[in-house]
Amino acid sequence: MSQTLFLDWVIVWRLLEQSTSGFYKLLRYFSSPKLALLATTQAWQQAGLSEKHTLNLAAWQQQEAKLHQEIQQSLAFIKQQQIRVLTLSDNDYPPLLKEIPDAPPLLFCWGDSSLLSWPQVAIVGTRNPTQAGQKLAEQFASQLSQQGLAITSGLALGIDGVAHQAVLQAKGATIAVLGTGLAHLYPRQHQRLAQHIIANQGLVISEFLPNTPPINYHFPRRNRIISGLSLGVLVVEAAVDSGSLITAKLAAEQNREVWAIPSSVFNVQAKGCHALIKDGAGLVETPEDILQEVAHHFAKSKSGQFGGVAPVILEDAIELSQEAQQVLAILGWQVQHFDALVEQGQWDAATLANLLMELELAGKIATVAGGYEQLG
Repeated sequence: MSQTLFLDWVIVWRLLEQSTSGFYKLLRYFSSPKLALLATTQAWQQAGLSEKHTLNLAAWQQQEAKLHQEIQQSLAFIKQQQIRVLTLSDNDYPPLLKEIPDAPPLLFCWGDSSLLSWPQVAIVGTRNPTQAGQKLAEQFASQLSQQGLAITSGLALGIDGVAHQAVLQAKGATIAVLGTGLAHLYPRQHQRLAQHIIANQGLVISEFLPNTPPINYHFPRRNRIISGLSLGVLVVEAAVDSGSLITAKLAAEQNREVWAIPSSVFNVQAKGCHALIKDGAGLVETPEDILQEVAHHFAKSKSGQFGGVAPVILEDAIELSQEAQQVLAILGWQVQHFDALVEQGQWDAATLANLLMELELAGKIATVAGGYEQLG
């Protein structure tokens, strides 16, 4: 989307002080941000906007210097860092996220925004994991990413950071969702991690304007995006008061899968996981447990990309798709790396990852050192 198209969205987002409910009120009343900006303050009141928001509109229309300067700073950062701005009206807006009732009107994307179309699993947990918890997060994140799933998390200390780092080491795809603006990578200890994600074809996103600093109540808002983007949420370790349980609760409300890893009853960092399992979360012990759960959620549009429609159920008796058979023919009987398959085929990375997942779940190929191998 060009700047002339998303500019109105950015302006309205700032005038509403990044209120999702306020934005939806305006969209319902005016149908577009452009029409909303041309409206009177009285019309905004009739749309149900607060006095503070209508005063912001008046200040904007009267060319209030500070307000204009803030918006120009945001636009300058977007241009300088080559941020992609997705809005609800964009065809590339992630379809799963669009399903949730409070989907963010805007997404500021730093890195490879095409990852938003990949099937994703969220991995979250405590900021103070045990050594066992760290190893589990590494194992699940690494193996799931090697099977073609993007791993989504919140860049927080602890399990989040471990999961992101494990995916980078496995050369997989990872998405970090921030509770701040992209100009305020948070926490500071993970600024370098965020930069590594961007530099290695990963993605860092936020619904907040670039210069938005850390604010406590923004982080629960961030959690609904983590779960909304994902097929399901895995909680590795979490105490009973962990913010990860908020993400799990949101996932259940959004009709996503929720999984938890059990641990010793003496591990206080696992009591939240045990509570989730008691409430119906899936108990998982290996990455394969999750792969079996998400197999029937995989869906491909006519172009072959994941799109959240017409699920393809992968069972032993089902015939492989024609595209999957083509991948098998290209793979042959030698071990080949993912990048080599991309170069030889006609598919983009996201489509190929889905096809490889189809073949692996059908028992046709296996992940080995160096890439993929056809099974006899």
